[in-house]
Amino acid sequence: MPLGAESKSSGIWNEVVEKCERRLVSWKSQYLSFGGRLTLINSVLDSMPTYMMSIFPIPDGVINRLDAIRRNFLWEGNSDTKKFHLVKWDKLIGSKQKGGLGVRNLKIQNQSLMMKWLWRLASSEHALWKELIKQKYEMEDHWSTKMVTSTYGTSIWRAIRNFWPKLRENCSIKIGNGMKVSFWEDSWLEQGSLKTLFPDIYILNQQQKDIVAEVWSNQGWNLSFRRPLNDWEIQRLVDFFGILEQFKGTSTSQDGLFWNHNCNGNFSVKEAYKKFNSFTHQVTGWPWKLIWKVKIPPKVSCFTWLLAKQAVLTQENLMKRGIHLSPRCFLCGEEAETVNHLFLHCRITNILWSIFINWKDLFWVMPRNIVQALKIWSSFAYISGHKERWKIIPTCIWWSVWKERNLRCFQNKSNSIQKMKLNCLVLFHFWCKQEYMEDLESVMNALGTL
Repeated sequence: MPLGAESKSSGIWNEVVEKCERRLVSWKSQYLSFGGRLTLINSVLDSMPTYMMSIFPIPDGVINRLDAIRRNFLWEGNSDTKKFHLVKWDKLIGSKQKGGLGVRNLKIQNQSLMMKWLWRLASSEHALWKELIKQKYEMEDHWSTKMVTSTYGTSIWRAIRNFWPKLRENCSIKIGNGMKVSFWEDSWLEQGSLKTLFPDIYILNQQQKDIVAEVWSNQGWNLSFRRPLNDWEIQRLVDFFGILEQFKGTSTSQDGLFWNHNCNGNFSVKEAYKKFNSFTHQVTGWPWKLIWKVKIPPKVSCFTWLLAKQAVLTQENLMKRGIHLSPRCFLCGEEAETVNHLFLHCRITNILWSIFINWKDLFWVMPRNIVQALKIWSSFAYISGHKERWKIIPTCIWWSVWKERNLRCFQNKSNSIQKMKLNCLVLFHFWCKQEYMEDLESVMNALGTL
């Protein structure tokens, strides 16, 4: 951070942005596939701003600049010409399980990293930095400082403190010795704070500021009231003590916060990111394992993802982008070339499907779209002796079809049906065995393992 710069200024992020741009210079000199570029974005570019984001709030303008760098590199690579961005950026930044590509949402990552300081403040004991924060801002309770209202010299902690309500609502209190927990005001029970649940009992109680340790003893709860309760208040008191029955007593350990979104209760940036990254474009029942967990090259997994998103540049999708071409399918020449037609319903494509369908005498009705095809095909994996190889088959067919289609489109060449079938089987054998064989006997032996 430059000396004298304001923490909210976008200028302090220039070094981070320039560092990302310098890194791209060396990458753009290499020929990288879509899968390779995605790997570099997820493993390198997404992590480069992490240190700064753990301390300073990232301005929206900087997020837009970093998103533009990542977006252009993903879709355009080392090309100097403008290329189509096939899927909207906000559909990429979700997790792979939800239909995205696992690209980081920098705003949510920034929030999660800054919340880590609030968790440390609440859980650490006798840390020097905590004592400094306590002296400067004063503690609101045992967990957090007061809201920062002054303007000079407080912008960093004010930005961090603003996330406390969001963190607190995702935490519960784990009672230890009861020395830090307010009996009435803290939410140390599953239902919430007792002050909120029983405001009428709270008004009558004489220990409104007491902690749990002061109203609990080995004999039970020691509560006193300002006056005798009326008859209509007795049932409320019964309900009140009924909720308190879930309390098992204090211990010798310290009180602490419990993060509600994992088993051990410890806050982690990873879990917070998962919780707060509300991916608006998530797809119910998205077959992510059939795309990302099968043993195929990363670039082919990315191709399958584009297929499932109906985003591959078929004639139909090119026409949607203003490129006017003949809409006919390059393989059969009979119908319009849509994603579903080319990869599922085309007469030529069905010949490749029939290789594997007939091999297992499978009763198969071609699904309407790619996602359905992946799900239904995987449901037949039980008939195979090797389930992992069975799941490769749809992608193997689609990749073979796409290569043949591009051969006809860009080179004005074509393979015979027999050659297409052999190419598909050779590719399947290569992905299964990781060795290249063109003789039919070896390929058929690989089929025999299904």
